[in-house]
Amino acid sequence: MKNAISKTNLLAFSLLLLMLPSLVSCEKDKPEQPVPTLKEKLVGDWEIKSFTIDGVEVKGTFIIASKMEFETYTGSNGDFEWSINFADGTNDTQSGDYEVDEEDKEITLENEEGERLKFDIDLDGDDLELSGTLDGERYVLQAERD
Repeated sequence: MKNAISKTNLLAFSLLLLMLPSLVSCEKDKPEQPVPTLKEKLVGDWEIKSFTIDGVEVKGTFIIASKMEFETYTGSNGDFEWSINFADGTNDTQSGDYEVDEEDKEITLENEEGERLKFDIDLDGDDLELSGTLDGERYVLQAERD
């Protein structure tokens, strides 16, 4: 009787040893996906949802609609286009080059006339915020990916 219990325990232990590798096997390693850079995340069309100047919302009153488009970097910068539709029926479209400072999280827009605008950039998924001081006034633009 004691011998039968020992054989049963030995058999159970042997089966456990055979099954152990399948219980502790690892998932297949997936190749690591590179983390997209700020430059790469910015590419696309953005609809400005809020446009404030010194804390005063001008979207919906002075500015009816505004959109920005950032194209993929080619070389040391990328191309942008920024359109604004004003309440008086006029439109303004600026285009040129943009550069992103990944470390400082800043973007510099330079239009075709050589005028430069610099904004702090906060990008979280499909939400973009650009903020900066232009001509002594604080601008904050909040946009969503279009």
